[in-house]
Amino acid sequence: MRAGIFGVLSESASLTQKDKKADLSKLSIHKCKYHMEYADAPIRISQLNQRVGKICVAKDTTEVSPKRLDLMRRLNDQVIYLRSMIEGIAKLIIENRGIDDFIIKYALDVNETIDDLDDSDGKALQQIKTMSTSNASIISAIEYIDSNLDKRLTLDQVSSKVYLSDYYFSKLFKRETGLSFSVYLNARKIQKAMLLLKESDKSINDISDALGFTRLSYFSQTFKKYTGVAPTKYRTEGNN
Repeated sequence: MRAGIFGVLSESASLTQKDKKADLSKLSIHKCKYHMEYADAPIRISQLNQRVGKICVAKDTTEVSPKRLDLMRRLNDQVIYLRSMIEGIAKLIIENRGIDDFIIKYALDVNETIDDLDDSDGKALQQIKTMSTSNASIISAIEYIDSNLDKRLTLDQVSSKVYLSDYYFSKLFKRETGLSFSVYLNARKIQKAMLLLKESDKSINDISDALGFTRLSYFSQTFKKYTGVAPTKYRTEGNN
């Protein structure tokens, strides 16, 4: 978002005091502190079946309810209109010129052969111990994953949290960590399961549920794939 793109702002305006490019979703957490209202919406291109960005509008305000509620409604109307317009233009471009002319080409600067490597589930637990990245988006994604191991996370959910398309996020995650998103997610779940099996009295079924696995059989199968032993055996040998 560029401050002032929808008009001239006063020097005292909250948006003027921010960088030229700002993440308004973070700013909006304390929007009352900044005397502003904010609305956004994801831009989703149906032909690509992915989210490609977000559109947002914001306005400085010192008004209080109910006027502020009316302002928020008008901002939402604006953002919905802009989203519809952008998605409509994208649809026309794809229909007339094809997807290749629409997709933004990202400069990954990475050896693409890494995408062809097979993930080794058995080595994943060792890899995450020494894994490191300086990429802010991947760091945020990892923090989100690690804070939500109890949920059934998807690539689309996590990529949307860091405002990247699922395609680009998948490539970037593999480049930065050496592991695919799904392998990393399962490895972290199994790592936590190992801790719970050793240090808690929770049943294996409860641990499976607590880590978002849909079936106990799938949890046991995944656990053995990553550790080489079944959960029951791991708990028995660990306690001994």
